[in-house]
Amino acid sequence: MPALLLLTGVSAGRRYEVATELTIGRSPSCELQIEDDKVSRRHARIFLREGHGRLSDLGSRNGTLLNGERVEGEVLLLPGDRVQIGETTLIYEPLAQAALAETAPFEAFHIPIAEVLPHVGPEGALFSVGVALLGATSEAMVLRRLVDESLHALNADRAAALLGSQEGLRTAAVSGAASVEVPRVMASLALELKEVASTATAVCTPLVAAGGMPFGLLYLESDEPLFSGSQVRLAATLGRMGGEAYTAMRSRAAEEPASVLVVGTSRPFRRVLDQARRAAASAVPTVISGEPGTGKSLLARFIHAHSPRALGPFVAVDCRQPAPVVEESLFGRGSAPGVPPRPSALQRADRGTLLLQHVEGLSSAVIERLVRLLARKVAPARQGGEEPVELRLIATAATPVQLLAAKGELDMALASALSGLEIEVPPLRERRADVLALFEHFAMRGAWEAQKPPPVLSPGSRRLLVDYKWPQNVRELKLVSERLALVYAGSEVHALRLPPEIQQGAVPAQPHNLQRMVERLERDAIVEALQAAGGRKIRAAERLGISRPTLDKKIEEYDIQVQKSRRS
Repeated sequence: MPALLLLTGVSAGRRYEVATELTIGRSPSCELQIEDDKVSRRHARIFLREGHGRLSDLGSRNGTLLNGERVEGEVLLLPGDRVQIGETTLIYEPLAQAALAETAPFEAFHIPIAEVLPHVGPEGALFSVGVALLGATSEAMVLRRLVDESLHALNADRAAALLGSQEGLRTAAVSGAASVEVPRVMASLALELKEVASTATAVCTPLVAAGGMPFGLLYLESDEPLFSGSQVRLAATLGRMGGEAYTAMRSRAAEEPASVLVVGTSRPFRRVLDQARRAAASAVPTVISGEPGTGKSLLARFIHAHSPRALGPFVAVDCRQPAPVVEESLFGRGSAPGVPPRPSALQRADRGTLLLQHVEGLSSAVIERLVRLLARKVAPARQGGEEPVELRLIATAATPVQLLAAKGELDMALASALSGLEIEVPPLRERRADVLALFEHFAMRGAWEAQKPPPVLSPGSRRLLVDYKWPQNVRELKLVSERLALVYAGSEVHALRLPPEIQQGAVPAQPHNLQRMVERLERDAIVEALQAAGGRKIRAAERLGISRPTLDKKIEEYDIQVQKSRRS
């Protein structure tokens, strides 16, 4: 059914379905309640009439905007229309092309699915193998299940899957025996000639996916004469199914999406998130620029995760790699002995998002082919030729692509293909309000992975972290946070425990102001003494060689928080 996706505002990211009618306003009685002073109690109404969405304003104080224009009366909603109500932007999604119908099919009958699915014979064997392969969660599991299911399907005594070439086969899985020996001549026929070799007591079939050479083999052996024409055909089918399943699993493992969690509440970062949410609602190419380490790739994943393509694949290609590696990633490769085929990134990203990281690193030869494929909306197919694809393109760069193109550092054709939305991520020094929240996030994650309690920052450390300029941005903060979480788990991190560059990086702009330098060193020395003394002022004063009243005065002067440990 039609739905509304909230792009901005207090409820950004939520999705509301429109069954028949949906009232929007500040009142709790509204189906979509928006807590915003600019929104009236009953502000607007979206309803369906003859299968089409319509919008009307309910006499609101500030009005309702549709694609930037004030709504008067009742208006028709089209796919992708933007509705502005107060500080909230909504996008209208139409009915899907496939929907439930109320009309009953003619002479319909029904039967439990368990009675329809095959259980015996070749059909039952293929069904069992297919279910087992689809349920595998790793490449090793694919091969292990293939061997076990093949052994059962063909009533063989021993089975094995091997990967590699004639010169270097390695055993991947064995069933029915501790070890299995494959006749060299049968392995050669399977790997080099792409043929099924069989005798009365053995069959050897290649592991192969569409459009390539075998990258391994499936071998089955029986103590009694067993393999006839139908069994050989079934074995060949299982080898092909195993080859396709192994190739697909390998591709998915490389593109497994990471969890998307963005941290920050500063004004510059909120502005970036607002732009990212707007980009998520669009299908046009998006370029994310910014200094290294600012989180451009994470923001790309955020856009994908909040877009209608969220359930589709997210494929990333690092364009800084050597040109042959990038070319293979983007356009794929056929299989070779011991090497399964690799589908192209364009093909893997079909119905999803393709991320080109550091797009300025692409070579001219790769750019020429990539632009041509993108313009025609096709991708290299594994079996040869091309096939149509539909994907969303996102790129990251250190500098906006239009500026790179103007300087001659990026091909104009690629810049044109990427023209659409642009988001510039600010460096961490321009969003200092997020530093401590990011530290806690990374430190908590590092401590959790090490199964240790997180560290606690002293007031002085907190000040130094915020004052530091972080030349490597969020990436540098992440490394520092994780290191401190491991080294000082469960204890306080005072100023002298921070990396030297952070301690020195907060020195005031007047490096020759001796008084300020002395004050800073004195404060750090007091913090260290208190830490070593477990918060006991008398012991700290003794370590510093000063009196207790003098220490109290310094603690008050430098606003130092004293925490006593629980040790006796």
